[in-house]
Amino acid sequence: MERPSYGYSAEDNPDPQAPPVCPRHPDRVSYVRCKRCERPACPDCQRPTSVGVLCVDCEREISRQQASTRPRNAMGARIGQSAPYVTYTLIGLCVLGYLGQTVVPQLVVQLGLFVPFRAVAMPWTFVTAGFLHGGILHLGLNMYALWIVGRYLEQVLGRVRFSAVYLVSMLGGHTAVYLIANSLEQSWYTGTLGASGGVFGLFAAMFIVNRHLGGQTMQILVLIGLNLVITFTVPGISWQGHLGGLALGAAVTAGMFALRPKAGPGTDRQALARRSALVHSAVVVAAVLLCVVVIAVKTLLVLGQ
Repeated sequence: MERPSYGYSAEDNPDPQAPPVCPRHPDRVSYVRCKRCERPACPDCQRPTSVGVLCVDCEREISRQQASTRPRNAMGARIGQSAPYVTYTLIGLCVLGYLGQTVVPQLVVQLGLFVPFRAVAMPWTFVTAGFLHGGILHLGLNMYALWIVGRYLEQVLGRVRFSAVYLVSMLGGHTAVYLIANSLEQSWYTGTLGASGGVFGLFAAMFIVNRHLGGQTMQILVLIGLNLVITFTVPGISWQGHLGGLALGAAVTAGMFALRPKAGPGTDRQALARRSALVHSAVVVAAVLLCVVVIAVKTLLVLGQ
């Protein structure tokens, strides 16, 4: 079998009586040879494996070959991930936010609550308000929904894409609140909080994922329908935030599926994953820019009144 030489040949050591030297470090004598390419390898270039010693070049080449054939999920992310750490982290942040509301309510609410009239001056509240809640029941319902849906979607989308869909949905929810609020009415001074915008975005993402992968969609449609009924019938719920999160979560997930590079026979999966990551990053950036443009236009309209 022809073995890779990596530019090393007998001419590099023309004297057959001379001791073998490491190609990477010609000043070092080495009698240990790589099991794959049979080049001498000094201690710094040796990589012990179960089949013997490999040189650093062969180890890297094998790693690249394994990465290029590694199975990927529908979005191009690695499969076989263990615990859904992002879901647990988001739940933990929401619990910490609620504890902060309990211990130092004035400080946490004043710094983190989303209120349209001051939102442009405090832009971080477009996100931080999603980690605050109006009570233990509000927190419990949202965290239960996030736990149920998040564990599944994190495995299917991958951790980074899942995080992006959730946070962009949360941003979309508060952007919708800001857009629809009337600067001449009380809604302009009413605070909004809760993870519902992000959760509704995950509901939409789950529907689109299941539809593309051939899974059940009726159950998630029923779940979305029931939550929308609650949204429009129970007083005090921000329907704008729910619909905004639902719409942007659906748009981002649909864009990821529609624009993802397709794999063919013999495709380098590692290269495909890199292209997929770039395309999906562009989708997320476009969604964020859309929110920024909407916020800017609304702000100009309010200032012009």
